[in-house]
Amino acid sequence: MSEQTGSDADRGLHSALTRRALLQATGAAGVLAVVPGAASAVPQPYSPPLNHEQPMVPGIPFFTYRSPPLTRFVDELPRLPRIESPRRLVAAGALHRFHRDLDPAPSVGFGGLPHHGPTIETRAGEQPQITFVNQMRTHPMAIDVDPSLHGVSELDRHRPPLVIHLHGAPNHPAQDGFPTSPFRLGRSVTYRFTNPPHAAPLWYHDHSMGTTRLSIYAGLTGHYHVRDEWDTGEPDNPLGLPAGEYETALIMCDKLFYPNEHLRYDNTPTVAPGHWSGGMCGDTMVVNGKAWPRMSVDRGLYRFRVLSASQLNDYRLALSDGSPFWVIGSDGGLLDAPFLVRALNVGAAERYDILVDFGAKAAGERVELINTMPISWAGQVNGATMIRSVMRFDVGPRRGRYRHVPQRLRGGLSRPAVLPPRHTGHDRHRVATLNVTLNPRNPSWLSVLTMNLNNVGFHTRDFEHAEQGTTECWDLVNADATMQAHAMHLHLVQFRVVGRWDFDKVRYLAENPPPLFGTRWTPDPDRYRTSPMFAPAPYEFGWKDTVRCPPNQVTRIVVRWPRADEIGFDPDVVFTGLNGEKLQGYVWHCHLTDHEDNEMMQRIRVVRPGAGHGPEVPAPGPHDHDHH
Repeated sequence: MSEQTGSDADRGLHSALTRRALLQATGAAGVLAVVPGAASAVPQPYSPPLNHEQPMVPGIPFFTYRSPPLTRFVDELPRLPRIESPRRLVAAGALHRFHRDLDPAPSVGFGGLPHHGPTIETRAGEQPQITFVNQMRTHPMAIDVDPSLHGVSELDRHRPPLVIHLHGAPNHPAQDGFPTSPFRLGRSVTYRFTNPPHAAPLWYHDHSMGTTRLSIYAGLTGHYHVRDEWDTGEPDNPLGLPAGEYETALIMCDKLFYPNEHLRYDNTPTVAPGHWSGGMCGDTMVVNGKAWPRMSVDRGLYRFRVLSASQLNDYRLALSDGSPFWVIGSDGGLLDAPFLVRALNVGAAERYDILVDFGAKAAGERVELINTMPISWAGQVNGATMIRSVMRFDVGPRRGRYRHVPQRLRGGLSRPAVLPPRHTGHDRHRVATLNVTLNPRNPSWLSVLTMNLNNVGFHTRDFEHAEQGTTECWDLVNADATMQAHAMHLHLVQFRVVGRWDFDKVRYLAENPPPLFGTRWTPDPDRYRTSPMFAPAPYEFGWKDTVRCPPNQVTRIVVRWPRADEIGFDPDVVFTGLNGEKLQGYVWHCHLTDHEDNEMMQRIRVVRPGAGHGPEVPAPGPHDHDHH
């Protein structure tokens, strides 16, 4: 295998596509003009390839529950309130109306909201302190709590645990939200977050071991926007990006409802409530807490901060009339330049920053944001189907304030520095397998499956160690026999996506059969390669903390682990959890939360140079947060 070949192809594709899009859309004043017909004048916007999407399998419709029928686009999109560096946020249960025709249903939110939390606005380089208070009593999804999962107990039904993770931030390990160190009803914890040194779209959410999927689904999520001197969020920002009423944060998630209109998590009668079922696939798209909302827009340019809070499914977003739009940023901040796309793949927990031009639309025109990604295999086998509609934009007569797309976002005067080149060299090559095995503890239909990393569970002592100051190449091998895509998230760091290649998974598994669950299994996939390395999508060229790993492919990322003197703390320090246990390190996991909650998560220690593995603290026990 030649790493240089893949990197060269990657850079070449990015350069060619960027030049073509920019040269053909360049305006006279250093902007990409947004005028009627301009979008159609730019040829060949990028569309994601379709050859590695979820396979279509025959389902059995009566094995899947359905939500009550709902009329689409009758509710206005809620605009999540923005608050600057709050000092205190309360997590509490509430009743929330997900649709005009649904009665209010039990939900949970932050900061007085019945579902989701406010968008937190803060500044680059700061260390804000926010006190989170747990006022949750009965969990809205109490019936779906599965005590057989690692770290879960019956107590989680009626005194829900809470752990706050600021996703994408370079936090001290004691402030990162270690999943086995939650706090319960009546307790508060003050987190001191570490903001990145530049603008970035982070998000905060519950990270409790074994119940993350239920708590995020029930509403414990919120945007966290880091601003800097260029991306200020103000109407006069130096980059000319839409701001104020023309900038909107979106949280999207597919959901399911009972006939009594409460949130539902068991989507198949083949698995009893309270048992992990392989993953929940909804039939209703909910955005900012409303089912299939509509948004009234002016005839101009809008900025949408997109976050997928999906528990299992990926989305491929597009506009129903085929209009292209621009991607300007991803998980870790802005790209070098806007990139024109026809569609955008969004994995669970990924964030994308997009610009949509309604300036060429006629007053009264209606355009849908749609999804064309097949749902996960786990839902298909039960008869669930793809949700096409996401939300609708209703174009009004008023001209919008913003009319132009910036030509450049980085480099030059009044702009941040361009993205650094991705490393082609590395100090260590690491193989990680994304795998599924049998679970004898829960022998009912899909509950027999256990998702995992490297064929070991969270409690293993055979976990990863990385050396501070080194650069690592990670090959994420999707060896999952269920043909599902995974969304891999590394805590502490932002990384770069190098590329992907196809491999012969059947031969890989046949010649390297996984041992019994609990024994490390990481065979090198290189000799099973069946294609050259494909460049990542152009919108994946920036900093990332979560990456989509399609089936039958190896996804390569490059990670640089920081030194203690660079970040101001030792990432390998031993700290005390809220229940008094000694903890160490960070976690990395699949962010399909149904997988994360069922062993697809491991620890990693970032050790000092030359320290080897160093002193070890005991692994968290199977039910280590039962009693606090």
